[in-house]
Amino acid sequence: MRPVSKTRLALLMLTAGVASYPALGYSVVCNVTSSTPISLQVMPQLTAANTTLGAIQTTLINIGTAISQQGDRSAALINQTADNQRQFDIEQRRQERIREAKARYRVPNDICATAVSGGMGAASRAAGGGKRTVATSSNNVQVKQAYDLAFKDPSIEATASATTHKAYCDTNDKEAFGGTEFCQTVSDMPRGDTSLSSVLDGAGKEGKKPTLTFTDEQTDAALLYTKNTAQRSAGRAPSRAEVKSASGRQYLGLFQQYQAYIDAAAQPQLEMIAASKPNPATQQPLSDARKVPSMALFYEQNASEEAKRKGMMSLREFEQFEVSRRYANPAYQTDLMMKNSDDLLREQVNVTNLNSWLLYGLKQQVEKNNILQGQMLALMAQNEYAAKMHSVVSQMNQSVAK
Repeated sequence: MRPVSKTRLALLMLTAGVASYPALGYSVVCNVTSSTPISLQVMPQLTAANTTLGAIQTTLINIGTAISQQGDRSAALINQTADNQRQFDIEQRRQERIREAKARYRVPNDICATAVSGGMGAASRAAGGGKRTVATSSNNVQVKQAYDLAFKDPSIEATASATTHKAYCDTNDKEAFGGTEFCQTVSDMPRGDTSLSSVLDGAGKEGKKPTLTFTDEQTDAALLYTKNTAQRSAGRAPSRAEVKSASGRQYLGLFQQYQAYIDAAAQPQLEMIAASKPNPATQQPLSDARKVPSMALFYEQNASEEAKRKGMMSLREFEQFEVSRRYANPAYQTDLMMKNSDDLLREQVNVTNLNSWLLYGLKQQVEKNNILQGQMLALMAQNEYAAKMHSVVSQMNQSVAK
């Protein structure tokens, strides 16, 4: 057996002695004031843990605060966005109402351009009424004499035609009979009295551009061409004494029938000449139309010199101006780009009306051509049946005589 140390033996004896004492009636209080393991090991760990927990708590508080603040900012942003959207919708509706009001009550910038179409009817009536007086209103004495109401003998008219031609000599005339009273010098309007272009494009030098508004000199040349082609005399007018006889009355009847056909033959040319003279009814519409920049530019570039000089156009140039200012005017395309839907619709209606006006003019021309063709058919019938009927009449007269 292992021997017991002195320390343990002392402890055993002390324990046995304490156990042998009788029990006392009081207790002993024991206070633990310190513990080295607790102080050195446990407490530092607890302190570190508390520090960590405090940091975690601070972080969580900061996170919560940040979340709360972010929520507040999000709510404020949502409210601000909603307010902005409401303000935008309100402003958008207001602007839309303003645009609708402007579109409903605004006056287009090119409203004055419609003055051309508005004056077309008056210009057409003025030109139509002038075809009867286009010759008598001339200041040219030779033209007045050529259009004398009394038809002269064909030989006299032929001589007068040769005399008036001296104002329209060309280079060929100058070489042929230059220096005579019938051709002193080459004219600025060569062959003006014998060229169809005098009626269609206006008399002038070779190579000149077509003119739709005639000067007074161009009008005179066109009238003389009409006289040389469609109003030549087939016989002189009878005198007052001659119509008292039976043969005179018969001659007068034939003369009147001839005049009716001559009038129809000259009508288309006289109408074109009247429609080529400066027309006062176009002056105010053109003045209004030139208030539109695109119209003013096109007018300066394309109007004839006579139209610019007098401030008015002929009916022919007026119609061409109304058509070409749309089709041949680049500035008109810019005007279209500036129009809203309502203005574009109005312009479409205007173009449709213009087409209707031009088609109506074509209809009138077709009707006139039908009349002229009917007269030509009547002449053909007369030429074919007059001799046959005269032969049969002679046979009938012989039968009656028997």
